[in-house]
Amino acid sequence: MVIKLESERLCIEPFTSDDAFRIKELANDKRLADILGLPHPYELKFAQDWIEVQPELIKLGVEYPLGIVSKKSREIVGTITLRIDKVNNRGELGYWIGQDYLGKGFATEAVNRMIHFGFTELGLNKIWASAISRNKSSTRVLEKCGLRKEGTLRQNRLLLDTYEDVDVYGLLKTEYTASALK
Repeated sequence: MVIKLESERLCIEPFTSDDAFRIKELANDKRLADILGLPHPYELKFAQDWIEVQPELIKLGVEYPLGIVSKKSREIVGTITLRIDKVNNRGELGYWIGQDYLGKGFATEAVNRMIHFGFTELGLNKIWASAISRNKSSTRVLEKCGLRKEGTLRQNRLLLDTYEDVDVYGLLKTEYTASALK
């Protein structure tokens, strides 16, 4: 399956080995370590190892880790992943945007496009995502994209020696289809 998703300003596509340095550059951000638990400092080897396993994950249909690329600059501005739970026919969304690209609507645009991919091309019944409760920009993105808060998992993640609450959001295919028809 060849994947290249497009939206108004973005191409969402698989990474290549040439992208490792750019991922290292964007991911080497203390903010991402703080809210996602990415290693800091983020080393080139981490990006290379991550990219190396991706083609097989995509081929198996268990995970779709993709680069968020600005059509205007042709630069990677972030990443988005849909992890597939085939038994329950649902997908878990995860994403992050590089520091210099925050507040420009790229996350919302990428999440909306990935939701469409999950429901229309993969036939999923549910798409869900979680975010550290204090990461208000991420929870706003999820809400803008139609996901509903399903609850809070108290002290669910240990990040930098602090237990963090995690908000869980979900969207059902029937809700997505109904909103698309309006």
